[in-house]
Amino acid sequence: MFPNNVGEKIDKSEEALNKEISKASDSLSISRKDDKRYFHFKTMKELDSIQKYGKESEKLNASSYWFSEKAIHVTEKYTKKEIYVKFVESFFHNLPKILFIIMPFFAFFLWLFHSKKRWYYFDHGIFTLHYFSFLLLIFLIMFIIDRVIGLFGEDSPLTFISSITTFAGTIWMCYYFYPAHHRFYGESRIVSFIKSFLLFIINSLFILFLLSLYVLYTFINLH
Repeated sequence: MFPNNVGEKIDKSEEALNKEISKASDSLSISRKDDKRYFHFKTMKELDSIQKYGKESEKLNASSYWFSEKAIHVTEKYTKKEIYVKFVESFFHNLPKILFIIMPFFAFFLWLFHSKKRWYYFDHGIFTLHYFSFLLLIFLIMFIIDRVIGLFGEDSPLTFISSITTFAGTIWMCYYFYPAHHRFYGESRIVSFIKSFLLFIINSLFILFLLSLYVLYTFINLH
């Protein structure tokens, strides 16, 4: 009797364990499906089916299809968390390249707002190099402080120092453009302030536009 009871208990334990493993596998597969549905993309089979047999109003043009194909390949290959990690890594790795792309446009906007007889485009390039060097220096300081404080853990009371440094550094980067512009071009404070304000708005919008394109480029080229 005793060996039989033990055998029955072992069988029941195995059945219960198999059920738990099955539930865990199902929940994992469901979570992965939900994770991919978060991006609201169709599968490539569904997309190709619509392109071949769907209504004309539902079909995508060449550029939309190309972007959708790239995005679907990314979402099918990675989960939300993996996409986020890879996106942040790729974004910050290539950010210096974006700054170098922005610099000639930054100098061009300066050229538009100043006398063409007194200032050449080359002169605005010098000021642009000066200002962007300052930006990179502040970025570097904030990055080092954030990394050093991060060594103490996310729950460390020192994390507020990183937040304060980031806030102060951002304000300083925005403010510094005005005194630097005033000293370099030697205009009155009022004129310099108006030009600095307008240039700051124009460049911010242009940088936002380029960063939006860069975000799309980074997303569809994750690997």
